[in-house]
Amino acid sequence: MTVTRELAMVKAAGTRRRRPKLGPSFWSGAGILVGILLIAGWMTFWPPYDPLGTAGPPLSGPSGANLLGTDNLGRDTFTRLALAARTSLFISGAGALLGAVVGTTFGLIAGYVGGWVDAVIMRIVDAMLALPAILVALIVGVVIGNGPIPLIFALGLVFAPGFARVMRAPVIAMRERDFVLAARLSGVRGSRVVVEHLLPNVLTPLFVQFASVASQIVLIEAALSYLGQGVQAPEPSAGRMISEFTRFMQLQPLLIILPSLVIILLSAAWNLLADGLQDWLAPRREPAFSLTGTKRRRRSSKKAHAGTADTEHRTTDTEHRTTDTEESQL
Repeated sequence: MTVTRELAMVKAAGTRRRRPKLGPSFWSGAGILVGILLIAGWMTFWPPYDPLGTAGPPLSGPSGANLLGTDNLGRDTFTRLALAARTSLFISGAGALLGAVVGTTFGLIAGYVGGWVDAVIMRIVDAMLALPAILVALIVGVVIGNGPIPLIFALGLVFAPGFARVMRAPVIAMRERDFVLAARLSGVRGSRVVVEHLLPNVLTPLFVQFASVASQIVLIEAALSYLGQGVQAPEPSAGRMISEFTRFMQLQPLLIILPSLVIILLSAAWNLLADGLQDWLAPRREPAFSLTGTKRRRRSSKKAHAGTADTEHRTTDTEHRTTDTEESQL
């Protein structure tokens, strides 16, 4: 009996469900972000042209000298687009990081302490979530000024309540676990319990929320720059480039199309990264972007049908044997 139990335990351990590999969603998003970082680094340290100087005739099309043409002042479009992508990537990453730090701190406090502290923090979070992100960013920009740093500060505060709400729920679920209660009964300070025991076990939603918020910040930064309240000239910005070059749309459509593509690529890259992290850290039955999901479902269906038919056949054989036995006894 003992040997049979040990064999069953070994078999169960061997068939334990493993964490799936990082899927195409993650690698697609990470590849786009890394590619943009490499191009932006190249244009930052070894630019072929001065981003503020003339590189050719105004409003020229793509050529060997200027890969993506020039703008209305003769500046190289490729160089300025790479620097605009760098600025947008920096603002989105730094803004999401600031929001994650502030929101996670308050979410951990609210979830762990509970009581009136939790109630007060959550009511403030609800009030802040009711405010439009662009409106808050505009107000902060008017108060402390425009530019990348004020924009990061404003957007970090705007999205911090979302991080607080996301982190609070798993902390409430984890604070009554045995290892947390054992740490508290051992005399470990509350701050140490939160940092060493709770935080490492609730990081899964934090990573996904970070990438999702960064995607939203890309769009908000572009909208604010388009309105003239974000990144200021002469520093390149995709949203500001769209605003400045709208009047040249018929003469040189690439001046509008290319910055729009940069914004779409950055937002899509962060979204793909969030989906990939969600599939890896908290796997569903099928990933969000799966090329083999249909085949797997078909195989599972066939195996299930085969198992059902086999069970029915065995049940029928057993019934026949029972009937034969009863007849022989009679």
